[in-house]
Amino acid sequence: MKKRIKRLAALLFAMALIGAHGTCFAISFNMDEICDSVVVVHTSNSVGTGFAISNNMIVTNHHVVDTTTHYTIETRSGTLLEGRLIGSDESRDLSLVEVIGGNLPTIPMTTDIPPLGAEVFAVGSPQGLGFTVSGGVISTAEREVDGITYIQTDAATNPGNSGGPLLNELGQVIGVNNMKVQDADRISLAIPMSSVVEFLRDSGVEVNFTDISDSSLEGVSGVVIESSSIESGTQESYEQYSNSLRNQYNDILKTIQKENKILLGGVIVIAVLCFILMLAMLSQKEKVKASERNLNKAIEALKKQSTQIKALSRLAAPQTAAQGGENGPETSAPNAPRTVPARTVPPTTVTPNTVTPAGAQQTNPQPPRRNPMSNSARPTPRRVYKDE
Repeated sequence: MKKRIKRLAALLFAMALIGAHGTCFAISFNMDEICDSVVVVHTSNSVGTGFAISNNMIVTNHHVVDTTTHYTIETRSGTLLEGRLIGSDESRDLSLVEVIGGNLPTIPMTTDIPPLGAEVFAVGSPQGLGFTVSGGVISTAEREVDGITYIQTDAATNPGNSGGPLLNELGQVIGVNNMKVQDADRISLAIPMSSVVEFLRDSGVEVNFTDISDSSLEGVSGVVIESSSIESGTQESYEQYSNSLRNQYNDILKTIQKENKILLGGVIVIAVLCFILMLAMLSQKEKVKASERNLNKAIEALKKQSTQIKALSRLAAPQTAAQGGENGPETSAPNAPRTVPARTVPPTTVTPNTVTPAGAQQTNPQPPRRNPMSNSARPTPRRVYKDE
């Protein structure tokens, strides 16, 4: 029996702890309604967050919108609206953007900072994931960095949370999420709402403290924007924006037309150069063909001459052989006169008739030498005719 009582007591204690734990994380506001006042700010090269301070005005960080002056505003319902920069303060890192044709619910705000350890919530678009809620506590109410005072929390924030609201337990905006400490675990910094109010007043937007009409926040001091101060310039701002868009469109159209003319002129010049180059290539091709034809003609002429020379050589060969047989080894050119070498007659040697003296022995006289080239050794006697 005692064991059963102990078990029952332990069960009741556990249920009490579970109930206490569940009520610890309960919030006293509707987070869905708060998220309807939060928007995603798209620029040409970044994504950030903003929240509505009126039906057509949002607050965000300066570094979210500093690259251009026109933006795309995405609501929680998926509607895309045009945004135009109204004012910006780089030192405070705050900007005011007008939402053209917007009808956003206004988010409640307060300049009161909760005590240390109080629960807070950050709403934003971390890494482009829109309308994400993360929770934490107030780590330090006054954290000074580079001469600027921030609210330090341990709520998880990432790139894309910049410009989003930091909410207290009542759903009021107490700051603007600005940055996180790199290489650290959950150390986030938010711009206090007091700096936001000063920025709005410097931008010409009248800010009044009034009681929030929501029954769940009844009697809580908050900050709202006077509707008259915004509506007074809405129409004029819209007309100015329309004229600005029209002028931008005309400028863009003129620039496009000018660029098209330049592009057309460039295309024409390129086409003319290509045509001239093609004509030059065709001319060179014709010259090459003409050179080939002349070369072939020269080769044919040389072949004909070579054939004629060979024919003449064959005709001249028998005549040369015949002349060589008649005249011996001597050769002569065709139709050349035949020449006979003249015979030379050497002088005849005559041995004088001498008388041998008496008593001398007569020797045998040598016969006269005969010239082998002459017919006789003696000269031919001269014939004497009677008439001489």
